[in-house]
Amino acid sequence: MEARRSQVVLGLDPDPARVDGGATGARDFCLRVIEQAAPHCVAAKPQMACFERFGAEGWQAFEDVAQAASDAGLLVIADGKRGDVDATARHYAAAFLRPPVDALTVNPMLGTDAAQPFLDTAATTGTGLFVLVRTSNPGAAELEDLPLADGRPWHEAVADLVRGWGAQVPPRDCGLSSIGAVVGATVPERIDRLRELMPDQPFLLPGVGAQGGDPARLGPAFGGNIAGALVSASRSVIYADDPAAAARDLRDVVWTAWESVGAG
Repeated sequence: MEARRSQVVLGLDPDPARVDGGATGARDFCLRVIEQAAPHCVAAKPQMACFERFGAEGWQAFEDVAQAASDAGLLVIADGKRGDVDATARHYAAAFLRPPVDALTVNPMLGTDAAQPFLDTAATTGTGLFVLVRTSNPGAAELEDLPLADGRPWHEAVADLVRGWGAQVPPRDCGLSSIGAVVGATVPERIDRLRELMPDQPFLLPGVGAQGGDPARLGPAFGGNIAGALVSASRSVIYADDPAAAARDLRDVVWTAWESVGAG
């Protein structure tokens, strides 16, 4: 029997309403969660807003947390959802796409010229991007599902762009692109079509747990490749009485989804 690899991403969202102590408290909380849950995860995803709110101390806390996650053997995905005109995007890319960060979430709203600095930096540094395609929040439907003149929803046009952007960056050893897509676990009915449009993109799937996404329905996201999908959970793991058990249980559900559909 094949050993169970984890495709679970540990979302690190330390909320001051639940984590005391400002930047230091957020850092120490995340370090404890990493120590407990890392053996059952493949990556960590620090939410930048939870650190940036504390200013310079928060930035240092983020650096400490990202380094600890990397030292624990996890990939580090900075969840900043950055996107701006190309001159500004160049600075965002330089700020985030460097060690210990392995990938950054990016907002595609401004189009290809604004995405280009991120693509160029990812290609140069060997890092990756996860581009927002169909997000997990309820309000996403207000814009991302709007029909275009040709009848397609807006998010499918974004998927076409992401596929093209991915062709600019050398693929990983697993054959997948370094330019991935954020696809909400809360909209499993969209996954088959988006996988068809983006066959080479790894999917980052937020929305499991507190947002109600069902990990058992995410098998099609893998596209027949165990590296094809990363399932992110934040609050349901980090605030659990036993974060290690919560991460392990999610890993097992995701693996079953892979076996039943993704590996089928």
